[in-house]
Amino acid sequence: MDFVIDFVYVGDGDGIVIWARNPNESDIVLFLDGGNQGFGSKIVTHYKKWIKPHLYQNRRIAFINSHPHADHINGLIELVKELGEEMTWGIYNDPVKFISEELRENIRQSALRKEDADIEHLYKSFQKIQELNDLCEKFNIERIEALSDVFNYNKVKIVSPSREFYKSKVQLFTNIDFLKKVDYSKSFTEVNETDELLKPCQVVDEKNDASPENLSSTVIELIDSNNKRYLLTSDAGVESFDDMEKNGFSTENLFFVQLPHHGSRRNISTNWIGKFDPEMFIISAEGNIKHPRKAVLSCIKKNLPNCNIYSTHKNKGTLSYTTKRDVFPNRNWGSAEPI
Repeated sequence: MDFVIDFVYVGDGDGIVIWARNPNESDIVLFLDGGNQGFGSKIVTHYKKWIKPHLYQNRRIAFINSHPHADHINGLIELVKELGEEMTWGIYNDPVKFISEELRENIRQSALRKEDADIEHLYKSFQKIQELNDLCEKFNIERIEALSDVFNYNKVKIVSPSREFYKSKVQLFTNIDFLKKVDYSKSFTEVNETDELLKPCQVVDEKNDASPENLSSTVIELIDSNNKRYLLTSDAGVESFDDMEKNGFSTENLFFVQLPHHGSRRNISTNWIGKFDPEMFIISAEGNIKHPRKAVLSCIKKNLPNCNIYSTHKNKGTLSYTTKRDVFPNRNWGSAEPI
């Protein structure tokens, strides 16, 4: 199996289209998230222009939602509304299935009373997932859990979260008392520019755990016909990667890795930069002070001087990588420039 992997520019969000092909046999197209509201139509246009006309009759169209944050799910909902009749699978996790009806109702009541910003945010996530559920029912799309224990399709594998890891994170991010103690909606203190330049890895390695919702994000591994491996990380973080490794994930022969959470310093470490050790990192980001973070870029360049870094923000366009050019039609696109 070989791939075209398209990172469509959707600002600070993810809108990735994976075109997987078994030559002369079959195609599968996976829409991985869709950015914020308003970006779904952009991804649909990209698909209809560059992919759909070239698909085999034997094809499968599916979507994956990494996690229900607005910059991933809102555009995806728009996309499914437009392409739902073509889709056979919806691959995502519904946190409501992992909690009691009583807890869900308590979260709803707390959100309606506006007791806490994080609880309101969580309830909006529940509502967005329900929209996906309704669309799957409307278009007769089979729902599949996005868990490493469940989904493994040929050379497309979900490597995180496992069911156990996901359940543990759901217990945290649906805990009302926990959410009232933390404040994920509050921005962190900005880092001194001098520290970013002179001590980038120290800045990256500060104790900055990602939120449990981010840590529960879907991580996808693709393996091409030459056994090169590609890792799409969404908003996962160090704890996610540690759990993947504990469950047998190997970093050997990784060709490219998506820098998690748009290149944020909160979701990577010097240790994992070195463990991944890819030929390139790819970032889906708007290009602001946080995304991608200067300290992250500098730490990568310091530890992996031969590793190129590419970001959608550089030209505000689509970054595309093809694993085997003679398998797919030539788009006649130019080469991307690293940042």
